[in-house]
This record gives sequence, structure tokens and C-alpha cells, in this order.
Amino acid sequence: MAPGLIDPPNASATKHAIPVSKLEQVIPKLEIPTVDISSFLANPNSEEAQKIIPTVRAACRSTGFFQVIGHGVSADLQQSVFEGGKKFFSLPFETKKALDSKTVRGHRGYDVLASQSYEAGIMPDLKEGWYVGEDLPDEDPRVQAGRFFMGRNVWPDEAKLAHTDFRTPCEQYHQALSALGKQIMKLIERTLPYGSGIFDDFVSNNPITPMRILHYPPAISTEQPQYGASAHTDFGAITLLLQDESPGLEVMDSRTGAWVPVPPNPSAYVVNIGDMLSRWTRDEYVSSVHRVINGNPWDRYSIVFFFDGNADTELRALDGSEANEPNPLTPEKHMLRRITESYGKK
Repeated sequence: MAPGLIDPPNASATKHAIPVSKLEQVIPKLEIPTVDISSFLANPNSEEAQKIIPTVRAACRSTGFFQVIGHGVSADLQQSVFEGGKKFFSLPFETKKALDSKTVRGHRGYDVLASQSYEAGIMPDLKEGWYVGEDLPDEDPRVQAGRFFMGRNVWPDEAKLAHTDFRTPCEQYHQALSALGKQIMKLIERTLPYGSGIFDDFVSNNPITPMRILHYPPAISTEQPQYGASAHTDFGAITLLLQDESPGLEVMDSRTGAWVPVPPNPSAYVVNIGDMLSRWTRDEYVSSVHRVINGNPWDRYSIVFFFDGNADTELRALDGSEANEPNPLTPEKHMLRRITESYGKK
């Protein structure tokens, strides 16, 4: 991997790979563990908290995926955001398009249906979305300078969608997930041999924390494959995904090329390692290729929270091997490159 770059795996070359039967006979089935983190949140130094560290480390080194329960985010708040998202996506297209994220400082607001793809040469992803982040005042120097994902949130007019139905739960949820994301980073820190405080700078200074509510209509039968989200790795450090009750998320088993479903687990968060954390650990922690196919005859919804971190943190390998590397990559540089690529593919 070249210094200063984080390139995704070659998903296009593997997305249609057929698992070899002999490999399936000798390779254990891919498993994504579910971890109760309540003891860690209560006291990370407790004996009970220490018991989950090996499980999380093993997951980070194998698939980069695990699910967490006991996270402290209320099911009522989760459901409120799902319901608010459904109400927003049911608004007339003109109302949604007026809040197009491409026209809003800080990339907040509406992602138009089929406006993004992670793979060249296939149909755009069949999804629409809504972006929320941390509100920063217009006078903040980073907002004035147009820094990545720095700005204010935008919302539909109260007359078209009551704030209590959409804005309020979204703001509360973003705040809750920001706190949870920092705790998950502390948990991952405990799984690494580099001591405490290695992510302190990364989680400081109004870290980049995009939240997306996503709506996946039923897949359309065409000659070309059309995914809800085409094969990709996540760009940031970690992702916290809340699924509704609809299947659709799949992770690629890199050993066989097979796609493995991640069944919905009500109220649980799917946590996955992104490209930044993979680079930090020199690929010891895995940023796995995954995708979404809504093969259901109904709409699918999910809420995704990306912890992309302090825009100015230097993403040098944690083992010290890049301590003298000039012009280190930062989250802002990395995210700008990857976002531009994902919205520019046709």
C-alpha cells in the first residue's frame, strides 16, 4: 500500500466469484459474533469487560465485523428515527430535492435515489438517503473554509414534516451514536498492543461523524445487476449500522469469494472496521467488502453512523513504521478522495 493512500480491495474482480467446494469443506463457516458491551461501558477495567476483548480482537482480525448489544441506545429512539425516515422519504420528490446534499455546505440533507455507486460499469445503487452530522455554527473557521462535512444540518419545513417526528429524534440519535462511537473506539484500543490514548486525537476536535438514514426500494429485475449498495469497503475507522427487520446485508468471505448474509438482529449494531483502521494496523484489522441487495418485495431501511474522526489526525501506522513519513494522510484528505470516487462512477 502506497503511503498516503488507502485503496479499497478489488471488489469488482471478486463480486461474482464462485466458492470452490473443496475450500468450503476445509474452511470454517464465516461467523460474525454478537458481543454484549454493557460491562465495558459500565467499567472498562472490570473482569467482565476484559472477557470480551479477545472476541472483539478476533473479529477485527478475521472479518472486521461484529455485532454489539448492551450498547445503551434505547429501542424507542431507534424506532423513532426509522419512523421519521419513512415519513421523510414519503414526501414529494420536489420537497426532498430542494434539500439536495450536493448543494448544501457540509454535505447535509438528501441523497437523490440512484446517485451513488461504488463500482464502475454497473447501474447506480438503488437507494436514497438523508445525511445528518454535528451542527457547527456558520462562523466556525472550519465551516468558513469549507472543510469536509463541516457545517449545519438542514431540515424540511415544519409544515411539511414536524420537527418532533424527524429533526428531534435524528439530533438525539446522532448525539447518542457519537458517544457510543467513542466508546467503541476505546474498546478497539484495548484490543491492540499500542497502549492507551492512541485514538485520543482522532476522537477529538469535533470529529467527522456522518449519519445516514437509507431507504432501499425493492430491487428491479434488469439485465445488469443493480444493488442497494454495490460491493465496497467503508471509508472511515468504524461503522455502526442499525438494520430494520429486512435481510439484505452481505459480507464477502475473502477466503472463498462467497457472500455471507448478516441477518438482522433487532436493536443490535453491526460494527465493521473501515479502511482507516485497517491502514492504521497495517491490514491486521480487516476492512471487508460488503454489499446490500434488497431482494425483498418491500422497502428496506437502515441507519448508518460513520466514525471518520478528527479531520486533521495523521493516519500513520500505529506500529511506528511510518513515523518519519512526510505528508501523512489525514481523514479529510482520504474521505474527500473516496467520496468523490463513489459519486463519480457510472
